[in-house]
Amino acid sequence: MWVWRGIVPLRKESHLKFERRTQIYMSILFTLAMQSMNSLLSKGEVQIEDIPSTSSEKLDLRGIVVDADHLAGWSLETYDKFRNFADKANAPCLLVRDNTVLEFGGSKSEESIERIRRLSVAANRLGCNAIGITPHFPDDEHQVTHIIESLRSTMQYVERLELNLLIQPSEGKTSEPDEHIEIIKQVGGFRIGALPTFSAAIATGDGIGALQKLAPYAGAIIADFPTGRGKKAISLEAGLQAVIDVGYSNTIALNYTGSGNPMPQLTKASKALYAYLEPGD
Repeated sequence: MWVWRGIVPLRKESHLKFERRTQIYMSILFTLAMQSMNSLLSKGEVQIEDIPSTSSEKLDLRGIVVDADHLAGWSLETYDKFRNFADKANAPCLLVRDNTVLEFGGSKSEESIERIRRLSVAANRLGCNAIGITPHFPDDEHQVTHIIESLRSTMQYVERLELNLLIQPSEGKTSEPDEHIEIIKQVGGFRIGALPTFSAAIATGDGIGALQKLAPYAGAIIADFPTGRGKKAISLEAGLQAVIDVGYSNTIALNYTGSGNPMPQLTKASKALYAYLEPGD
């Protein structure tokens, strides 16, 4: 840690490093992916309305990524109540993330578009700034063009609610970062982006490279852990440094994918990431 020693000035390069790390510390927002808590929710050991306060008070995380599965059966009143719980706990809802793979062939197109619209309403009521979807882009240019046109049309509805639409990687074209970026560019607009995940990045065979390609287009990043084995594994610190190196300074959601009680692992991960960003020489 930096220690002030009288009037001895800091060296210029050290001072710049200090300022840079301080700026990063202030701009990166560590949040909780609610999916991490599914095992506790299913056992009734945690109530869903208590997750925001758990995130803020026990994990020191400053926001919530709500998975679409958590919203089943919710009314508009339920959305409003949960938003109030989250705001009061200083852990606001930032993103609704849908892991359901959306298909756009035939009658499935209307179903997928309607799902995006329902998610948009939910995200708007929860006070989120974005929704994350997982559309399937097959290796067929005609179908890809159709999906892009469908998303472009749906964007008008998303934008009216002042939301961003983030595309999460899945099997198909978005499993390759370059193709993923090209699709985002073809959809176009200021409110379209990527939702990279550590798991999908590792699946490419070059996890660090994949994260660094997508980070400039990302509205948020899902930091899955533990993920990968051996040389393919990405530690949280390595993933964080990789995206910082390309200028990323936004939301990173911790998503525990292991078995057992997630709380000890989430606590350890949160402390490790904050410690990693602390200014030091």
